[in-house]
Amino acid sequence: MNRRTRIRITLASAVPTLLTLPVLCLLAAVGVAPWAVLLALPVSLAVQAVVTLSRTHRMP
Repeated sequence: MNRRTRIRITLASAVPTLLTLPVLCLLAAVGVAPWAVLLALPVSLAVQAVVTLSRTHRMP
């Protein structure tokens, strides 16, 4: 599997996490969720990208 394919798979797997951003903003604005959750989102995306890239790198 080439590098371009691995990057596309990684970005496609991050889309559902990015779709939670508007929901989290709404919940934080209403006061249901803490604002710290929004700060944790970039960290979770980075960890998810690293894990996905490492898994696709090991695929035959």
